[in-house]
Amino acid sequence: MPVLTAHYSIPLPADYDMGVIHRRVADRSAPWDRRTGLLLKAFCVTDATDGGHNSYAPFYVWDRPQEFAGFLTGPEYAGLCSAFGPVPVHTGTVLACDLGTGPAGHLIVETVPLGPVTDLRDTARAETEHHHAVLADPAVHSHVVDLDPAAMTLTRRTLLHAGGDTPRPKDGERVLRVLHLSRPPHHTAD
Repeated sequence: MPVLTAHYSIPLPADYDMGVIHRRVADRSAPWDRRTGLLLKAFCVTDATDGGHNSYAPFYVWDRPQEFAGFLTGPEYAGLCSAFGPVPVHTGTVLACDLGTGPAGHLIVETVPLGPVTDLRDTARAETEHHHAVLADPAVHSHVVDLDPAAMTLTRRTLLHAGGDTPRPKDGERVLRVLHLSRPPHHTAD
């Protein structure tokens, strides 16, 4: 079972050449396809030409926290910050996760504030039911739900199979385009 998620979103100027991000992903994605401790990395963007704003916003699912720590203290994160300035990385504890295979085209992100909850058992049960309902849609590639206990929010991330139309976001959702999806072979912990 995956342990944690990580994501960041780097806002870019409206006139930013998004080809720079496309080339960056093309040049740097191959090692992520073999990364130990990583179950998934979606290299995502939003684009001003799609009616939004420009951003680079990868999303990760890790099953080994020590490998995530190695990312943060290693050359990849240092290179990211060298290119874009300080990059805050947000994490969450995985509550539900099913990861598909093959390419993905879009990532839909919905964050739900929970308020001052002191008992998350009902929340976890409801999210498990919601998770299974989402997976019933054949357009869904993967679905991950995580909890940020500091902000007391749930975030639902739904990857859609490649080849479909760009989904229209519902209220409270963001839609990102997936440039590359890394799904390293799963290795059991030593």
